[in-house]
Amino acid sequence: MASLFSTKPVLASTWQTDTLDTGAIYDELNRLWSELGGPPMGGEAPGEMVAEPNFGGGGLMRANTLNLIAVGGDMREVTLIQETIARLRDFLPSRTIILITQDGTDPSGDVIGPRYDVRVELMEQVTETDEANLRFEVITIGADRREIGNLASMVTPLLAADLSDFLWWPGGNFARNPLFDDLLPVVDRLILDTAQLGRDVDSIASIRQILAEDEDAPIIGDFTWLRLEPWRQLIAQFFDPEDVQRSLHTIEQVTIHYAETRADGSSGLAAALLMTGWLASRLDWETLDALERQKRGGLWAPLRASEGERGREIELRLVPDTSPHARFSLRRVKIVAGGAAPGTFTVERTDSDDIVTTSETPENPAVSRMVFSRRPDNDEMIGQELQRFGADPSYEEAVRFAVGLIPE
Repeated sequence: MASLFSTKPVLASTWQTDTLDTGAIYDELNRLWSELGGPPMGGEAPGEMVAEPNFGGGGLMRANTLNLIAVGGDMREVTLIQETIARLRDFLPSRTIILITQDGTDPSGDVIGPRYDVRVELMEQVTETDEANLRFEVITIGADRREIGNLASMVTPLLAADLSDFLWWPGGNFARNPLFDDLLPVVDRLILDTAQLGRDVDSIASIRQILAEDEDAPIIGDFTWLRLEPWRQLIAQFFDPEDVQRSLHTIEQVTIHYAETRADGSSGLAAALLMTGWLASRLDWETLDALERQKRGGLWAPLRASEGERGREIELRLVPDTSPHARFSLRRVKIVAGGAAPGTFTVERTDSDDIVTTSETPENPAVSRMVFSRRPDNDEMIGQELQRFGADPSYEEAVRFAVGLIPE
């Protein structure tokens, strides 16, 4: 059983200013560390290191792992970031910089208040075990929207040297935000949640543009892709038996039911596109035409499997689903094979904890099983992404295929 833990600020300082002075932020961080009794610079070795005894740190440890920049455009996103950081347990950023873009004018257009709200704090994670408490830094900068063009250049000096830099953008407005463009060249890893795109699937094309950049482009992680992991595993398991593998070459129809757009703007459409991209890239399918919207709702497109001289056409259907079980992601994936190796293979989420799989072929009667598959929390997904430094080729191939289905 995992140990209980709590994370809270142990020392903090706040101020408002019209000029963001990174030197003042460093001075305040050093003052807080000194007041806390730990080493002001925290050492230089990578990993999580024990504070030096001569500073009075004793059994305390300071995270020295990576820099995390997180951007919130409204209070929902800011709260999500703050609560998620507080719930991290296995891998903590050495320094988290939270950027909040806020409106600094009143309805008449007059400027109100200072340009920046700054908060620096030392956080401490306490467990019920004998392990040393772990401390890390959080810098929160609320910036007037007039300053968006300057934020990236001001944030760069705040990144702890010799550590990897991660950017977490939880909202769906990244493709049209100048701050996103400015931060992209600064970071090594980018973490998104394409479910927040809602119906704006055109933004997925911007992800492909990032992937098409040179070798210095950041590696992308996607919460939507992580939510699809059990779906991909269960679909692959259908075709583990040798006699069922023949059905992979006779698939005629794929129907994916995805979460309809919700009040908060999130949707499962990106999940449906990524699932399609994963299937198609694994099976060497090609796009024939872009997705078309159907009168009865949903989207339709023909795909082609390049087998033989003529190839084989596959009908793709993406169907919106209003069930709460489809939240953020998918409700059902149904694969129908015909020809010499017919079969029907279905994966369906029945509630927040369970997925049911059903398969039927002429040689094997209908078989169903229930699999426990709890949806991962944001802190679980960000924790997983913070520990992954390499690219995921399957994700990149799925994105490239999905972009080909989006109408121009």
